[in-house]
Amino acid sequence: MKKLMIAALLAGQLSTAAPAAAAELDRHAAPQMGAFGGLRLRLPLDGDRRDRQLRAGLTLAPSTHIRTADGETRLRIGEGLEFGVRGREPVRLSLAGQDLRRLAAQGEESEEDEGGGVPTWAIVAGAVVVVLGDGLVAFSAAMNASSE
Repeated sequence: MKKLMIAALLAGQLSTAAPAAAAELDRHAAPQMGAFGGLRLRLPLDGDRRDRQLRAGLTLAPSTHIRTADGETRLRIGEGLEFGVRGREPVRLSLAGQDLRRLAAQGEESEEDEGGGVPTWAIVAGAVVVVLGDGLVAFSAAMNASSE
């Protein structure tokens, strides 16, 4: 009886043992920072019904890629520069989740004593020029790196 019990316990331990995974020590030590550029579509599935609005837009945003010790990878995309729609609102340009028209209007209200502020179209045009310039620099750096 004793031998049968020992054999059963050993068989049980051997059948449920998972193979050991090798750890990539250098890969998960630090998160990798990067950028995301493309079309982003978001639909929240929780919360109040009025808060669940479809968001879609062209986005240029920072991203973080994290690899954990057990092999799981996570990609986090932050709020960056986005040209898109939210729900039934008109198309807008936002920076870090804030509407640039609303920010410009607040700036104009606070600068009424000084005689005027920067027009909204100038802010939008400046943001577009900065994004296109950054994209051109990144593209040329990638082309130079791939040719070497």
